[in-house]
Amino acid sequence: MALAIGLAGCSNGSLQTVEEKRHLELPIAAIETLEIATASGDLIVKGDDKATSIQVDATINRSPNINPEDIEVTLAEDGAVAQLTSESRAQFGVAYMKLKLEVTVPSGLKVAITDGSGDIDVSKLAGPLTIADDSGDIRLKDVTGEVEINDQSGDIKISKATALKLIEDDSGDILLEDTVGDVEIRDQSGDMNIVRHKGNLSISDESGDIDIYTVDGNVEIVEDGSGKRSVKNVSGSYTEN
Repeated sequence: MALAIGLAGCSNGSLQTVEEKRHLELPIAAIETLEIATASGDLIVKGDDKATSIQVDATINRSPNINPEDIEVTLAEDGAVAQLTSESRAQFGVAYMKLKLEVTVPSGLKVAITDGSGDIDVSKLAGPLTIADDSGDIRLKDVTGEVEINDQSGDIKISKATALKLIEDDSGDILLEDTVGDVEIRDQSGDMNIVRHKGNLSISDESGDIDIYTVDGNVEIVEDGSGKRSVKNVSGSYTEN
């Protein structure tokens, strides 16, 4: 694994901060899966057809009184699995710390994300993708591998994904646009908007509006607690319980 570190000073409003950049790289070799576990911070994952390694660019903005050694970003290999983790042991108090990870991977790699808080942005992946997220928005675009999402809170926006399988969401809006797959959606609260989907939809929703327009497949509303519902232009069957 290669590691490079750079430092720069900056100002975050009235709070003086230090910007630190770290670069990590791991040759793909026999790696089949990348497991990402982050406690907090924004995460960007991009697939690249020509990539032969996993590359991580970490941007850390922190108060000068936070020891950089208390902020860990590691990329390691364990057999066929690569593990990317980030963790902070700093006691913040009046201090400040913000982390952003930008990860470039071979597009066919299997990716499994476990995230505490912060936004997740994934694009141009062809391998299977699983996301377990506590809080923060999730955005997927141009993802062709099988997708499973378990989200506690935050909006989910998916466009041009061709193998959706499961979306479990406790709170937050869901937007699917130009998507494909026989997908099961289990939603606790938040509005749902599905536009131009190819494949069957099975939806359980406790609260929030449902707006579905143009589905090439069947639509089944297994459960709908409260909220307005509009379902139009479905080529297959439409059933509700």
